[in-house]
Amino acid sequence: MKFDLGETWKEQEERLQRWHRWFAWHPVRVASHDYRWLEYVQRKGTWRYWDDEFGSYGTIWEYREQN
Repeated sequence: MKFDLGETWKEQEERLQRWHRWFAWHPVRVASHDYRWLEYVQRKGTWRYWDDEFGSYGTIWEYREQN
């Protein structure tokens, strides 16, 4: 029996670190005085870990206008 469980964490991280098309379902800033909402933009993410009392981690997203 063969299963395809999708991308590994590393594959997903590498894919999300490149610019990719994303539907802005909430308002996002793409430039100074330029927010986009309910349309496609491009985004890329950087995985971050904050060494605080909670050991927080997450993705910091950058957005730009869809070409």
